[in-house]
Order: sequence, then C-alpha cells, then structure tokens
Amino acid sequence: MTLFKQIMSAIVLVFLLGDVYAQANDPYLGEYRKDALAHEQYVKIAENKVEIRHKNYKAAAADLLPKISASADYWYIQNPLLMTLPDDNRLGELSGMSLGQGANNQYGLYTTLTQPIYRGGMLKEKQKRAEVRERMSYDELQITKQDIVLATDLQYWQSVAQKELVYAMYNYRDDLTRISNLVAHKVEVGTLNKSDYLMTEVRVNRAELAVIQAENDLKIYSMSLNRLLGKEFEEALPLSDSIVLETFFVPTLDQKVRPEYTLAEHKLKSSIHELNMVKSTYKMQLSGVATGSYSSPGYDFTPGALPNIQLGMTLSIPIYQGRKKHQIIGAQQIRLQNRELELERTQEILNLEIAQKKVAWQNSIKETDLAKTSVDKAKENALAMEERFDEGMIDILEVIDSQLYLEQAVIEFIQSKLKTQVQWTHYLRAMGHLSIN
Repeated sequence: MTLFKQIMSAIVLVFLLGDVYAQANDPYLGEYRKDALAHEQYVKIAENKVEIRHKNYKAAAADLLPKISASADYWYIQNPLLMTLPDDNRLGELSGMSLGQGANNQYGLYTTLTQPIYRGGMLKEKQKRAEVRERMSYDELQITKQDIVLATDLQYWQSVAQKELVYAMYNYRDDLTRISNLVAHKVEVGTLNKSDYLMTEVRVNRAELAVIQAENDLKIYSMSLNRLLGKEFEEALPLSDSIVLETFFVPTLDQKVRPEYTLAEHKLKSSIHELNMVKSTYKMQLSGVATGSYSSPGYDFTPGALPNIQLGMTLSIPIYQGRKKHQIIGAQQIRLQNRELELERTQEILNLEIAQKKVAWQNSIKETDLAKTSVDKAKENALAMEERFDEGMIDILEVIDSQLYLEQAVIEFIQSKLKTQVQWTHYLRAMGHLSIN
C-alpha cells in the first residue's frame, strides 16, 4: 500500500469509528452543564422568584393570625366664636379681652387587637393560592434549568463538530500539500507541465484558507460556550476530538412528567383558588376586636385623660350587590375554563414535540448512514484516482477533484453527526431526560 493510501485510510477511519445512535458518556459535558447552571443569570433569577413566592406564602399564612396596632393623636381645638382679641390700644377697653372660653386640647394613645374569625374562606384560599404559586415558580425554575442545559449541550456539540472539522481541513490541506510535492517532482523530471504544479498550489492555498476559516469559527463557538460557563471568553476549553455515536445503544426512554405540564396544572389550581376567593367576598365576614386607649376628653367629656377598654365583634353580610356577584363569579369561571383548555393544549403540544423529535432523530440516523457511505465511496475514488495518476492515465486535475469530493463528503459526515447529536439532545429534552446527571 502506498503512503497516500495509508494516510487516506487513517483519515477515514477516524470518521467511521462511530455510528449514529447516541453519544457516549462525554468526559466534559457533565461538568459543563453544572458550570452553566451555576453561572447563568436566568437560573439565579428563577431561584430568587422561588424565594419570593415562598415569602408570599408565609405572608398569606400570617393573615390568619391576630393583628395588633398602636396609634396616637393630638388635636388643638379652637371655636372661632370663642377667642381672645388682640392687645391693641385702638380697641380701648376691648383690648386683650377674652370672649367666651378659649381653645382646648384633645389627645390619646390607642392599641387595637383584631382577630379574623370567618372571612368566607378567603384567608385559607389565599394561603393555598400562594402555596400553588410557589410551586409554579419551582416549575419555572426547572424549565429554565432544562433550557440552559439544552443550550449548553448544543453549544458544546457545535464546538466539538467544529473542532473535528478543523482536523478535517488540516488533513485536506496536508494531502494537497503532499500531492503538490509529487507534482513538483514530476515537473522536475519533465513528465508534467509547470501549470499543473501552479494549479495544485492554488488548491493548496484554498485549503490553507479553509483551515483559517475553520479555526476562526471554532474560536467563535468556544467563546460562546465560555460565556455560558461563566469563563473568560478567550480561555481554552478542553473538548472531545469528535462526535462519536455508539452503535449498540437503542434508547428505551420512559416519558417523564415535564415541568411545562405541571406548571399548567398549577395554573389551573391557582384559578380554582381565585374562584373560591371571589365567592368568599360575598359571604359573611366576622371579626373580633379589642381596643385599649388612654385619651382626653374622658368619660362624659371630662377634661383629663382616662383609660378605656373596648371589646366587641364586627359582622358583615352582603345582601344585594346589583348582580355584581353573578357577573364577577361568571367571569372567574370562564377564566377557569380557559386554564383547563390550556392544560389540555399543553399536553397535546408536549406529545407532538416528542413525536416530532423522535422522527427527526430517526431520520438523522439515516442521513448519517448515507453520509458515512459517501465517505467510503469518496475514499475509494480518491485512491483509484491516485493510482491512475501514478500510471499516467489521468491528469492532476482529476486527482485534485477527487480530493475535493472526499473533503465535501467528510464535511457532510461531520455535519450529519452533529445533526444526529442535536436531534438526540432535543429528543431527550422532549422526553424529560435532559439534566445535569
């Protein structure tokens, strides 16, 4: 076997070691997922929302407890008909005279204790709604985490595929450089024209340009991945050399309950509690009140301040609201029906997503099989062209074209593997299996 055949066989072997079912356990991806979740601002925002909803739940529970408040007031009271005239000589005998009694002072200190006894179920429903909303914020947190994991996976696999493409461009450039050296030797011995060598050099320069472009794209993808992980943009990240798809893995995934569905469920429960809260406003309201005061004037308008204690209950019963109750409750019932429809629609959308992602993944497997076959054929063709060129049966242009066909086949194979991996990641997300584990 010639040196060219050995090199070409080694190149193709790199791309054919894997198959098209699922990625092996990657040595870096798991840690990158954790880093992305630890850094991403949206995750922290979602975690803060969970904490906010928890505090709201505690606040709603506190409404069931008694409330104590304190207040104080002071009033300066002056009857405009009872006043003191100005001390002015022009008023004669009336100067400085007091007409009637002057001003008096009123003041007091008050403490009030209020205990809600019955609010038609309002306070308990508010507490239950706050608890459901806390669960909703947790669902939103899980959705955010899965979105970040998905974004990290896609960016990682894009970077790995680009790294693999860089290697392919290096191999393509090196093969053309080797062929250019062979052509240069034939030009020296007079079996080829110099134009063949120049044409080969042009192709080598194009291959060098392809290497530069591929390396630039790899840097761009790596910078985006670094941003997700909270690292310096220019930091060199370790990546797998290629996307290797295992042949023995046949997924048997059980569909898990998606947080999108539980979020819709909790929205429905929240609407139920809101309906009950609206109904409670039209029920009897009963509270106990205790008030202690130290104020002036005291009993029977005595001028000095005296202590006073009052104990009592307040009762309120709505009787007629001009059909307002009927309209408001009817509107809330319609909102509840909409939540039920949204839950039904959410389930349909999630089932559709699973079906679509599974089909897309299965089709990408077929595409990868075809792409791998194309690499095999392109390799055979390049080897055949090399042999025919050695025998002087064809010119160098056909050899260069065969290299170009092989390069394109390898690129398509890399892209198809990336597509298969991406579709597999989306399928995992749809089935609820995409996590940091």
